[in-house]
Amino acid sequence: MPVIALLSDLGEKDYFVGAMKGAILSINPKVTIVDITHEVPRHDIFTAAFMLVNAAETFPNGTIFVVVVDPGVGTERRDILLRTNNDFHFIGPDNGVFTLVARRFGVKEIRELTNRKLMRESISATFHGRDVFAPVAAHLSLGVRTSEVGPVLPNLKKLDLAEAEMVGGEISGEVVAIDGFGNLLTNIGRNLIETFARLGDVLKLEISGKNLPAKFVRTFGEVGPGEVLCYVGSAGVLEIAKNLGNLAEDLGAHAHLKIRLKKTG
Repeated sequence: MPVIALLSDLGEKDYFVGAMKGAILSINPKVTIVDITHEVPRHDIFTAAFMLVNAAETFPNGTIFVVVVDPGVGTERRDILLRTNNDFHFIGPDNGVFTLVARRFGVKEIRELTNRKLMRESISATFHGRDVFAPVAAHLSLGVRTSEVGPVLPNLKKLDLAEAEMVGGEISGEVVAIDGFGNLLTNIGRNLIETFARLGDVLKLEISGKNLPAKFVRTFGEVGPGEVLCYVGSAGVLEIAKNLGNLAEDLGAHAHLKIRLKKTG
């Protein structure tokens, strides 16, 4: 039985996530539903795209992902289905949230969701997650073909993603997400940082108008409590943290915050 995985910025306080699951189970009561997270920062499409691609790579082929980070709900933006080369199905708004999964897994087809027979009878202008995305996902989990959801689209909207670069002996990048521990995930990939520095090097971090020493290490226990460190995390990108502390809170950090790394000495 296929898996339907949910990712949203809806939080757990309101009825929204439960209503989406109810819409799915009323169509396919046997499907497995997995919550990736519902704590994406409100309206943050970029962070949602980053979380989605790093979670998706662990799921089995054929998984159906429903993404509800949708500040443009009810406007002229399209509701879409993206099918990737590994047979993942991504359902959600065409607002750029599928940029990274399209890049990593490749695009097999893109379709606009127009078949009203696969949706709830009454569609709210403000809750397509319940009335459009969840029901379509449930029907797909029962074997409905992608060709039935609507017409083929030639492309999808993509985010304008900044890329880290090394110029003049320093790396410029930005924060792409902040995890629940207050660690800063960046757009600096493994290859770039390992070209720039060796394990054990102490780097100079410029962020939020501050200059901080950050030791490049393998894991947290290699620095003392309260020390700032940087390391390649599980997502394969450079992360910056405070051992046994919350660096994001200390700095007032947020996604898209610019950073620089320089060598000391």
